[in-house]
Amino acid sequence: MNDASSKIAQLDREGRAREWIRTLSELPARFAGTTAEREAANRVADWMRGLGATDVSVSPTPGAPRAGYGQALHAGLGALGCWIGGPLGVMLAALSLWSFRREFRQRRPLLASLLSSSPSVNVVGRMGGDQPARRVVLSAHIDAAQAGWMFSREFADRFARFAAGVRRGGPPPGPLAIPEALLAAATVVAAAAWLGAHGPLFGLIRLAAVFALLVVFALTLQWSASEATPGANDNASAVAAMLLCAERLKERLPADTELWLVGTGAEEVGCVGIDDFTERHADWPRERTYFVNFECVGGGSLHFIRSEGLLKKVYFPSEMVDLSRRVAAGGGFGEVTPTDLLANTDGHVPAERGYPVLSLISLEPNGVPRNYHRREDTVDGIDTATVVRAADFGAAVAAAALRGEGKAITEGQVVSC
Repeated sequence: MNDASSKIAQLDREGRAREWIRTLSELPARFAGTTAEREAANRVADWMRGLGATDVSVSPTPGAPRAGYGQALHAGLGALGCWIGGPLGVMLAALSLWSFRREFRQRRPLLASLLSSSPSVNVVGRMGGDQPARRVVLSAHIDAAQAGWMFSREFADRFARFAAGVRRGGPPPGPLAIPEALLAAATVVAAAAWLGAHGPLFGLIRLAAVFALLVVFALTLQWSASEATPGANDNASAVAAMLLCAERLKERLPADTELWLVGTGAEEVGCVGIDDFTERHADWPRERTYFVNFECVGGGSLHFIRSEGLLKKVYFPSEMVDLSRRVAAGGGFGEVTPTDLLANTDGHVPAERGYPVLSLISLEPNGVPRNYHRREDTVDGIDTATVVRAADFGAAVAAAALRGEGKAITEGQVVSC
């Protein structure tokens, strides 16, 4: 293909990506469990069929309450326990801390499970032979986030500076380490009050702990009550990249390999859709199944994720991380570098189960995706060239994995390009 044809093809792919992103971002309030989320799934299903996917389905998957409500519940209960003290206060604060850790470290909700939620949906399509020996799974979530004061540019920049300062001493903790520490402090203070601690200094410490938890309560409650973002970058850009990646991969798909496209629901409330999908296919062999996940790839510097977590850190298996580093070093996709993400993407779910996973994200200089959880997250802010670059990088890494290059790297072998 000559330069003129390449430019035309590039512009065509960018144009289709922009149209897909525009279509999804104009769906109002596609929260997990809403009719708008289902409509988004139906549209993505049509696009999958247009690319040649078969067995396309929109299937129900469990939902979860809005993340802010659960965090507000824990903070409010912890503040109450700290304030009243005594055996009841210790019980309330300790229960809040225990439930918080169960939910965000073990992914086993306790108190949050008492909140109401609606079922979500996954949209799944497939390409390839009927008896495959290997498979590649492409994923991107279809639900949108909510805006909130805590995601303003000022808050994002402040947290970026805080994380940069902590990073000098090692990998920084995720943002939920702050409310976890406050809940632990509330439990200690409530216990101290029960044991008879008193005095002006103790009163100030107690007041400070209660006040800090009430700030968390107010911010997360306001977040839960906020309107939806248009979700152009988070995560329509990733859906477009997934579709473009599938289009590129199907041209080079070996006969013994199948390609799955998974538009997941309920990612913004705990990665529920991808968890349901991987659970349904728990029998897929780890050594012959490769995941490529896309998240917020609509502008900024492109990265492959090495580790991620809001609280508990999940480190991605080395096979795809090392292979991504090798493909990036080839220079054919611009600068693509590793990152340790202070958030969760769908990629950490199969990674925890031991699957080789590539999860791609684009970040602004402050380490936050463009227009993250803000009302300005519209199609006008999307850099479609980055979307296409993410799609092609994902396809190149998946193709290299299918050739066995990733396994050769982990085993210390030399593989020619």
